[in-house]
Amino acid sequence: MNDPVLRSVRCPQCAGPLGVTEGHRLITCDHCGVRILVREHGGYTRWYFPAKISKLEAVGVGSAWLKRHPGINNKARTAAFVEASLLYAPIWEYKALVAGWEFGSKIRTQTMLVGQEGKDEHLELQLNREEVEEPRLSERRFYEAALDLSAIGATRPRITGREFALPLLAGELEEGALLLEATGTAADIATAGRRSALTPLVGDAASGTRLFPLRETVTLLFYPLWLLRFRDGNRLYEMTVDGRSGSIFSARAPAANRQRLLAAVAQMVVLAAVVAVFLRLHGVWGIGRMATVVVAVVVSLVVLFTARQFRLQGEVEYHEPYSS
Repeated sequence: MNDPVLRSVRCPQCAGPLGVTEGHRLITCDHCGVRILVREHGGYTRWYFPAKISKLEAVGVGSAWLKRHPGINNKARTAAFVEASLLYAPIWEYKALVAGWEFGSKIRTQTMLVGQEGKDEHLELQLNREEVEEPRLSERRFYEAALDLSAIGATRPRITGREFALPLLAGELEEGALLLEATGTAADIATAGRRSALTPLVGDAASGTRLFPLRETVTLLFYPLWLLRFRDGNRLYEMTVDGRSGSIFSARAPAANRQRLLAAVAQMVVLAAVVAVFLRLHGVWGIGRMATVVVAVVVSLVVLFTARQFRLQGEVEYHEPYSS
C-alpha cells in the first residue's frame, strides 16, 4: 500500500486538505467530494475523446468507400480487410481567457433614412466612423497536432472545444488501442497559443486594442482514428477512418487501369473511324480534298492529344478536403 507523500495542497472548492498518493492523477476530496485531476510533470493534463465508431463499423465504412469510389479496380471493391487498429493521435490545446480594452475608432455600417420628408424618402446604407471604448472578455483556443499526422494519412481533426472528453488514466483506453507518442513541449505550445490568442480579430488591427491572457491552460488531447489495411495481390493498402464521426480521412486503392485503357482505345478507334469515313466519302462522292484533309488533321490531333494525356494509374488516392 502506497503512503501519502504530499499533504500541503488544499481543495480548490472547500479548502480542505488533500492527500495525494504517488502515481495517482485523479484524487477526491474527503470533505466535499470534488474530483481533482493532478497535472503531469511539464504543466499540462492529458484527456482523450472516447471512440464512437467500433471496429465493425469502421470496416463497414471502409468497405462502402471501396464499393462507391470511382476508378477503383473491380477486384479491390470486394477486398477483405486484414487489419483494423485503433490509434489515438495527440493534439495540443492551448486555452486562455483573454481580457482587455479597445480604444480608438471603427467604421460601422448604419441604415439611414434619406430624402425629403413625404417624398423620395428611402433607406441607404452608410459608413460612419465612431469612437470606440469597449471592454473585451472572451475565451480563445489554439490547436496544433503533436505529431506528423500525414504519416498515417490524416489531417488534424476538427475540434471546437465543446466535445466530450475524459481524463486519460491508466487502463481507461480500449483494449488493444495504441497511444501515439506526442512531440513538442507545453512551453512551446503556450508561447504559440498566447501569440495567437493576443492577435486582434479581423477589423481590430487598426484600433487601439490591448489584450491580456488570463487562466492559461495547456492540454494534450488524444483523438481516435481507425487505421484499416486490405490486401490486393501482394500489396497492402491503407485507409484512415475518423473514430468519432466515421468519415474517411484518407484512402488508397488499386486503380482500374483495364477499364480506363479500354475506354481510351475505344475513343481512338471511333476517331479513326471518322477519318476513314471522310476519306471514303472523298473517293466515292468527290467531297473537296481540302475539307477532307482538314477533318483528317483535326481528328488526328485529337487522337494524338488523347494518347498523350492517357497515363496508367497505379493507385487511386483520396484525402479529406480539409486543411488543419
